[in-house]
Amino acid sequence: MKRFNRTLRLLAVTAVALGTLLSTAPAEAITVSISPATQTIGTGSSTSVDIIVSDLTDPVGGFSLTLTFDDLLLSGDGFTNDPDGKMGALPLDLSGGFSGGSLDLFFAADALETEASLGASEGASFILATVKFTGLAHGLSPLTLSDVILSNWDGSSTLAGVESVNGEICVGEGGCEKPVPEPGTLALLGLGMLGMGLTRRRRG
Repeated sequence: MKRFNRTLRLLAVTAVALGTLLSTAPAEAITVSISPATQTIGTGSSTSVDIIVSDLTDPVGGFSLTLTFDDLLLSGDGFTNDPDGKMGALPLDLSGGFSGGSLDLFFAADALETEASLGASEGASFILATVKFTGLAHGLSPLTLSDVILSNWDGSSTLAGVESVNGEICVGEGGCEKPVPEPGTLALLGLGMLGMGLTRRRRG
């Protein structure tokens, strides 16, 4: 009988522990990303990237974000919010547009849309915006997303767990190499590690 009671207690404790773990487990993250993540264009050539939201479980009623780039290498030529019309026929666009090497977007869905209609239209993934660029000079420009906010269908709250994934554009047919540490930097790093090793030997 004692064994039986111990087994029941163990099962009860296990069930409570599992319930606690499941209730505190973080929800799957919503991802806002640049597509394509990387590409190469020539100087004077034009290209575009999409800003895509994916892994949605709730519809998006509005979004705001900032996209930054190197304006010595790229010029921002234009943008279209919600190019596929997923957020309704009469949305509200209060985007600030380009300013130097940044683009500020602020966009809200048609107020006549419902949670069900937006959910059916948007699905799990859709394009928030398409941005056009022209290559100005040879080099690698990062495309960095920041201050990304997504609202729920009626704008009464924000969607939690939003992560952003950045991209890049290489201007120049020869390709762009990522910056590597200079020889002087590598030498200093090596001396630092050698000093740490000598200190540990003396202590030992």
